[in-house]
Amino acid sequence: MGAVEAWVLYGTLLLRLGSAICVVLPDVYWNMSNNIFSGGGYYLSPNPYDMVTVYCPYYERGTSDLVEYNVLYEVDEDGYNRCDAERGRPLLRCDRPYGIAPNYEALKLTILFQEYSPSPYGLEFKPGRDYYYISTSTGEYGGLNATVGGNCVNGMKMKLSICCKSNADWSESSDTNNEISKETAVPRPDYDFSRTSSAPSWLTGRAASLTVSIFTVALAWALTRL
Repeated sequence: MGAVEAWVLYGTLLLRLGSAICVVLPDVYWNMSNNIFSGGGYYLSPNPYDMVTVYCPYYERGTSDLVEYNVLYEVDEDGYNRCDAERGRPLLRCDRPYGIAPNYEALKLTILFQEYSPSPYGLEFKPGRDYYYISTSTGEYGGLNATVGGNCVNGMKMKLSICCKSNADWSESSDTNNEISKETAVPRPDYDFSRTSSAPSWLTGRAASLTVSIFTVALAWALTRL
């Protein structure tokens, strides 16, 4: 097995393990017509090793609707409050509103809230800390690379607070804040928590985190020996 194939296998196994013992959170559609941004920003409090997928605005090919362009940045708290991404880290560039060939699927970013990443470019999330994301694009192609103001001023921002509550606590929370307006480019059905993957009782909380951490370190070490 080559190095590339090994890393692909690693990523696949890690995502499958994460989905088996943690919660797959409702998708986030990163466009201004999403009602979650109407209140000045979206707040999410995931547990370690939960997963969420962020989707770019997506439109059927040949549509006459005005399309929306955005860049998702990870910023610090100051950049979040001032809508300033000049020192931010771009994570998702939504510059293909009709999807990617050959299947023309929507651009997306799947985030696993892992404490340690085997990749130097991977995202890491420490329990008890806050993480901030904004879009300072204007929505038009000409304003795609704007790094100050833009749609962030209108509430296109997201704050993540990584916590340690149990899956039982999460199941009591509501998904009403992530409802999609009729103007959203990508419709989705109402989220059903009965489809949510949850951990067995012995794999919740710290046990789940420890299990995934050991798996991650062990497999990453094995890959370095190839």
